[in-house]
Amino acid sequence: MAAESDRSPVVLLTGASSGIGLALASRLAESRHQLILPVHGPLEKLEAALADRPCPDPYIRTLDVTDRGAVGDLVQTAESRFGGIDALVTCAGIYRGGSSLSFGWDDWDEVFRVNVDGTFAVIKAALPGLVKRGSGRILTCASELALTGAPEATAYAASKGAIISMTKCLARELAPAGILVNCVAPGPTATPMLLAESSYADGSEAERLPLGRYGRSDEIAAMFEALLGEPGEYVVGQVISPNGGAVI
Repeated sequence: MAAESDRSPVVLLTGASSGIGLALASRLAESRHQLILPVHGPLEKLEAALADRPCPDPYIRTLDVTDRGAVGDLVQTAESRFGGIDALVTCAGIYRGGSSLSFGWDDWDEVFRVNVDGTFAVIKAALPGLVKRGSGRILTCASELALTGAPEATAYAASKGAIISMTKCLARELAPAGILVNCVAPGPTATPMLLAESSYADGSEAERLPLGRYGRSDEIAAMFEALLGEPGEYVVGQVISPNGGAVI
């Protein structure tokens, strides 16, 4: 991921208040990236993770990714402040599970509003600047459940499947403009969101994986970081799924 010689690479990362997004923010801060971090949640863990890191002061703002006007304002402010955005990573997302027989429409709408609409809102706001610069990376976050399906995860898996399709379409559209779009689809990862679900909290699902354990947030973050760096220079439109063997 190239940046202008007089500044650090600028990365806009959503979902950095916990889990994979938090781990990625910490890794990028350690490698001196300039971070733009719109968050929708407690800031304590994020602030602690970035303390004493060698990166420039991160630009942290509270943001609901479903508020399209606020998303646009944030991107414009960030571009003006830092001279452009080099990469965009969309880790913000929510999970709502339950039987399809009883799953409520309000929950369905919320999952798609945050996971799908929120992802595209941030991408759409950043695209004009990326296209004008003629380079950049966009990384979306899906899930291995979009590849395998799972009982009582219809809304979540469907929303992540939409993100995969979105990624592939954007990759074909934007590669000629120098913008590389890819997707990371993690398997079961020991994040607060996963462990809040009773079916995963006891660890029994981990035992079914070939590796016999859940992934760690920093392991998944390392995959995102690789795609932002030199290893990702010839990777376009791919769905890379670090999943402990859940999908083989």
